[in-house]
Amino acid sequence: MLNEISGRSAFKILAVQPAATPDQVQKLNDYFGQCPPEYVDLIYKATEIEMQHSEGQYVRIWGPLGCIEMDKGYGIRQYMPSAFPIGDDGGGHIIFFAEGKHGYGLYYVGYGDLDLDDAIWIAPDLRTFLVNAEGIDTF
Repeated sequence: MLNEISGRSAFKILAVQPAATPDQVQKLNDYFGQCPPEYVDLIYKATEIEMQHSEGQYVRIWGPLGCIEMDKGYGIRQYMPSAFPIGDDGGGHIIFFAEGKHGYGLYYVGYGDLDLDDAIWIAPDLRTFLVNAEGIDTF
C-alpha cells in the first residue's frame, strides 16, 4: 500500500520511520487484541508515516508503539472501547478503526471529545482512505 500511496495517491509522503518489527506488532496485538490486517501490512513497510493531501490536509499514521502510547496517554479506549487508534491529523483529531454508526471503518474525532457517537466517518478501510483519498474532504 505504501507504494500505491506514493505512486498514485493525492497524498504526498513527507516522512517515514523504519518498518515495525515482529516484536512491536506482537506488543500491539497483546495490547489491543486483533489488529486490522491492512494496518499491520502498512506498518511492516514503514511507521510514523507523515503525509499531506494535495488540498493541504495532513495525516500521520503511527507505528505500533505510538498507538499504544497515545491510547494510554489520552485514554482513547477508556472512552471508546472498540476504537483502534492508528493516527492523527496533526491538529487535535485522532484517526481510528471502530464499529461506529456507519459500520466498521475509519473514523476521526477530537482528542477533547472521545465519543464514538460524535466520530466522523472517513472511509471503509485504510486503502480507500490513503490510496483513493476517500473521506479526506471530511477533515
